[in-house]
Amino acid sequence: MTRIYDAALRPRGLTIAQFNMLIALGLGLDLRAGDLVRALDLEKSTVSRNLKRLIVHRWVSAADTDRVLRLTAAGRRLVTRTLPAWRQAQRDAAVAIGADLIATTSI
Repeated sequence: MTRIYDAALRPRGLTIAQFNMLIALGLGLDLRAGDLVRALDLEKSTVSRNLKRLIVHRWVSAADTDRVLRLTAAGRRLVTRTLPAWRQAQRDAAVAIGADLIATTSI
């Protein structure tokens, strides 16, 4: 499944893990890196690596004083532009799951 989503999001410069982080931050909650680790059930190193990339691209900002992460205006625009590709990946994943279920149940 991850490959389906990553392939769909690659033209936008994102992986599904990064997109999920943007979505979580877009909820407007005061989140820190540790909150993302727990909420998205990701490894600490994965969150750290992906956050660095999102911050470098200025899609996410981190306040120096409290390390609260925020989605920037550029990040919001990226999410809006990426949603159609994500929705297509959802449809593709549903088809793949259906095909897998049919293959495993038709013996």
